[in-house]
Amino acid sequence: MRWWWYPALGASACVGCVVLPSGGVSARLYLAIAVSSVIATIVGIRVNRPTSVRAWSSIAVGIGLWALGDATYLWISETSGTVPLPSAADPVYLLGYAFLAAGLFCLVHTGWKRGELSHVANSSIVMIAFGLLMWVFVVDYDAVDVSTAAGIVGVVYPAMSVFLLGLLVHFIGGIQWRSASFRLLTAAILATMLGDIASSVGSVAGSRNASAWAGAGYLAFYVLAGTAALHPSMRSLVPYARTAGSSTRLAASFNAPAVAVLTLAAFVPPVAMALLLYRGTPIVEWGWGIVLCASLLVCLVFVRVVDLLRLLHQQTQSLRSVAETDTLTGLLNRRGLQVWMDTPRHTTKRLALLLLDIDRFQEINDTFGPEISDEVLCVVADRLVGAVGSRGAIGRVGADEFALALRADEREAMAIAESMIRSLTESVAVRHTTLLVEASVGVAFAHDDPSSGDAGSDGLIQRARLAVHSAKTVQPRIARYDPSMDRDNSTQLLLLSDLTAALDAGHLELYYQPQVDLQTMVTTGVEALLRWNDPDRGVMEPHRFLPMAERTGLIRPLAEFVLTEALSQRQQWSRSGLDVTVSINLSTRNLLDAELIDQVRRALSVTDSRGENLTIEITETVAMADPPVAIEAMHGLRELGVTLAIDDYGTGYSSLAYLQRLPVQQLKIDKTFVRDIDSTLAHRVIVQSTIDLARTLGLSVTAEGVENRETLLELRSMQCTTAQGYHLGHPVPGNEIPARVAALHGELKELATRP
Repeated sequence: MRWWWYPALGASACVGCVVLPSGGVSARLYLAIAVSSVIATIVGIRVNRPTSVRAWSSIAVGIGLWALGDATYLWISETSGTVPLPSAADPVYLLGYAFLAAGLFCLVHTGWKRGELSHVANSSIVMIAFGLLMWVFVVDYDAVDVSTAAGIVGVVYPAMSVFLLGLLVHFIGGIQWRSASFRLLTAAILATMLGDIASSVGSVAGSRNASAWAGAGYLAFYVLAGTAALHPSMRSLVPYARTAGSSTRLAASFNAPAVAVLTLAAFVPPVAMALLLYRGTPIVEWGWGIVLCASLLVCLVFVRVVDLLRLLHQQTQSLRSVAETDTLTGLLNRRGLQVWMDTPRHTTKRLALLLLDIDRFQEINDTFGPEISDEVLCVVADRLVGAVGSRGAIGRVGADEFALALRADEREAMAIAESMIRSLTESVAVRHTTLLVEASVGVAFAHDDPSSGDAGSDGLIQRARLAVHSAKTVQPRIARYDPSMDRDNSTQLLLLSDLTAALDAGHLELYYQPQVDLQTMVTTGVEALLRWNDPDRGVMEPHRFLPMAERTGLIRPLAEFVLTEALSQRQQWSRSGLDVTVSINLSTRNLLDAELIDQVRRALSVTDSRGENLTIEITETVAMADPPVAIEAMHGLRELGVTLAIDDYGTGYSSLAYLQRLPVQQLKIDKTFVRDIDSTLAHRVIVQSTIDLARTLGLSVTAEGVENRETLLELRSMQCTTAQGYHLGHPVPGNEIPARVAALHGELKELATRP
């Protein structure tokens, strides 16, 4: 069945109904159009089989009652010559309004939930505002006597129109607005509202033109409602999921269209007052109504402000929880553990930190992949929690590191360390694989004297890490920190010496990972990632050597190498026809380096590159290290035309007020939020909120950690700007990028045509 046949035939019938003389054939054609709308709705329900059958059935009943009211009105008119007010048709019409409103409500919501109160407040604000406009400018209150049945009916119809208008505002927060069927229903309701207004004016003024406009509005409703039921998109109109939290529905009531409508509604009382004063209408006739409506609006706006504060509080609590929680294991992360350690406690026992490092975890990750390794981490976390119990706070502080903070003496701490090791003696079964996981534990104690210089959570973690390195060489793999470990840094010194030689020997290399524009599905940039290809140790990632380099002056020549190498590689690609931007990461030491601006300027000049070709990524923690110096450096980079991005957004000390001060153009959402947006509602809300925030601030958004097609498509539907992750490409050497980009474009070609 071709759904568009009905609106075509319906529009033709409407034209005939308007052109023909009133009464007789025109009236019967009008009734036929009404009946056809009922039939079209029933056919649409049977053919399209919508999810919300109850909602559409209620809409069909409402349309049917209106058609019955039209038939009753026509019969009274032909048998009596005139139709009294009220007539037998009026209760039928009003009952139709009730069924229609119920059906529309069920299309958006299932049952009553706390979050609906926000939408009801929105609807009430609009109803009061536009009810005031109706009463002052549409209904002739001098000619209406509400003590009579005719007067009541004359007021009820405009009131029902205002009610339907309020429902429309209620629906603005729904995802259903994307459906063509729902937009057709919305247009039908607007046509009904215009018809009711014209009918009210016509009944009071006796204007034939107004009555003709009323009839046209009702005809438009019938055709649009029938078309909405026949349109295939009606089957996808589903209510909010029952699992959606009240905070999600509350957030939906604050979307931009709803706020715009509410703002206009709030201005109605003063505008109405100004117009009535201009017309010279006596205050005693309308002043009480204006004051009453304005008072109600103030109360409702206050309710909405309270809702907004509650929503902001919920989001703050959610972000705080996420900022202090490891999303993979559910344990505390490093920041959460530091907060626990820095909190004063009434006990005489010293603060102890037990750091557990999984041995050869990188081999597990390389051999079995990230999914298996993540499951291993979750199993290890569960076993450690079982071994430790409630004796302290346990968290994941690194890729393969877990830490336990507690107040204990040395004997207790060493006994718990042994129980942590014993908890991993049993092999770990994940999927169809059984692995033997071994670990090393380093134990460190806070000094009794806080003035010793290395007190505090950061110093304690560092000492525990030194103990872990020592534990890997003994059995059982447990070691307690002692000061000699600070002096025995021969391994680190050797690594630092080799890194210095690697710069001159050409053992440092950049790998590149594609970044895809989600609107065009074309690769528009790459991120440069540093690798050390050591002849003896193999390929090492930055976390193995950059922290050490940052503590020395070696971080500056490393930044020089990355800048020059990345821009030179980009120029080679550009000459071969591949024009992309290149992104690099800066450390805290780089950003606070007074030579940074000259360093970037030289690299651009040497490689004959423009600032627009380069994006520099800075983490939130780096930007917060020394805000005045960091902001000054970032402004200097912007003057060179360089694009600035906040990397790993959401995992650091996010502050909207502070973010607005930074001259950045891009946010990069951390992969911990992105990779499970289809399964974790909290992360989906955070990602969507970040995208909305960025668009409000005029920033682009790059989502990291896209590991499957479903996540890619979901981010595109969220209107995220750019995506990056293993699904789009692993980091590869520069000479492999052109072939990888060409292959990627072939894979994404089909997705680029999707709406």
